[in-house]
Amino acid sequence: MKRDADDPTTTRVRSLLEEGLEREYYTAAVAVAGTADAHSVEVTVGQQSPTDETPVGLETPFDVASLTKPIVTTTILFRLLERGALTLTDELGEHVPALERRRRGEIPLWRLVTHTSGLQPYAYSDEWDGVDDALADLYDRQLFDRRIGDGYVYSCLNYVHLAEALRQVSGRSLAALAEEHVFEPAGMDGSSIGPYDDPDPGVVETYEHERGFGACRNEINDPIANAMNGESGNAGLFAPARDVARYAQTLLADADASDSSRLLAAPTVDCLPVRRSGTDTAAQGYGWRVATELIPAPQWSNRSIGHTGFTGTSLWIDLERGRFACLLTNAVYEQVQLYRFRQRYHSIVGAACG
Repeated sequence: MKRDADDPTTTRVRSLLEEGLEREYYTAAVAVAGTADAHSVEVTVGQQSPTDETPVGLETPFDVASLTKPIVTTTILFRLLERGALTLTDELGEHVPALERRRRGEIPLWRLVTHTSGLQPYAYSDEWDGVDDALADLYDRQLFDRRIGDGYVYSCLNYVHLAEALRQVSGRSLAALAEEHVFEPAGMDGSSIGPYDDPDPGVVETYEHERGFGACRNEINDPIANAMNGESGNAGLFAPARDVARYAQTLLADADASDSSRLLAAPTVDCLPVRRSGTDTAAQGYGWRVATELIPAPQWSNRSIGHTGFTGTSLWIDLERGRFACLLTNAVYEQVQLYRFRQRYHSIVGAACG
């Protein structure tokens, strides 16, 4: 579909994003939608922070929060799986020596990415200083709130433990793995893991409310990822909308590739839009949420995968209809419920591409 500033879909998306500005959901939002070959929608509104009037663009980095889970950590997991470095049935203790003889070490890797590990949703200490310190403290805690496999509970701790397994298997940092297995093959040259070293890189500001961090400009909004310098696996990815779109386009191309792929092999992509756990409103596959009748919107096929982030971000990819929709925002005011707002965005895009 040809991208046109006067296209009805673009006009509707722009109107929606401007409404979000007026309602003070965010100070900045960028929406990109399209197919494996082209963008049909590119809309940017707002500024980098409440006090910085610099306008945002397609290349402006956002803290994408939990989009890190599927885009980075899950992709690395499946890339290593395709290379025979591990299997989804491997138990956590096989790769993390500190958990080898502990109940937590009995969790299969597939239960981490389907959120059926039995681990509680979150744990954090403001005394953590780096990866080793955080992991040592977590290993000393009792983190189970149910038996392994006893139901679905979305947990950031699943990805903290998975990230450590990936580091142990490869002998490399998560940031290095992301560069090799995600950023380079997908052409995400504006993305990075962890806080920015540049004091003024033009990153969109977020605001952390629950633990008193306040404004976060070059730092990760999520407390766990912040304390672990982006190595936690649950959050920590900074990416512009153009890069998130490139990831989606690469995955769409891989889904149709018969002989070669850039991110994941076609049979691997095929296993992603299959419900493995979850609820009627939060169907869960391997690392990705799976579409239901109403999520992300009725016009999306049941072979759609997606995820959201705490800072008001989302990415959905329809593998059957060959389209994607990315929305990046920043949460700088009081935290708001963007659930219906994102549904409206996906309905607009779905109606145009359906």
